[in-house]
Amino acid sequence: MRVLRAYSVTWGHDPSDPSGQQTAMVRTWRQLVAVLDQLTATGPWLLMMYPGRWSHGDGDPPHAMQLVWGHPQRAAMTWLGEDAADAVDPDLLPWSHDIGHDQDAASPRRTRVTPEQVRAALREYLRTGRRPKCVTWVE
Repeated sequence: MRVLRAYSVTWGHDPSDPSGQQTAMVRTWRQLVAVLDQLTATGPWLLMMYPGRWSHGDGDPPHAMQLVWGHPQRAAMTWLGEDAADAVDPDLLPWSHDIGHDQDAASPRRTRVTPEQVRAALREYLRTGRRPKCVTWVE
């Protein structure tokens, strides 16, 4: 039997959570889609996804993804840790302006992927725990 790894998806602020953010634990693609759909309806958000749990004050979680999520046409995805990089679609022109989110704003340089491309990459990440290969990365 294959044991599925649990991933934390965090966003916003929640002082009662050890991460300091609102947290959803996901193990399956269906669970992750439900969280993404919820955040799409209330975003854009800056969110993190990483294996296991993390508490504020711990070192950066290894193999983590940072996303700007909730805009209907664009998203940002950054791989954190070793070989940190931003996901881009080289055929997609930069968005015309920054995309604001709950923490700040993402520049057009960072929002060079679509929500559909991010979903495909997150599905791969959920399955492998590694930086997805289905998107282009710029370090």
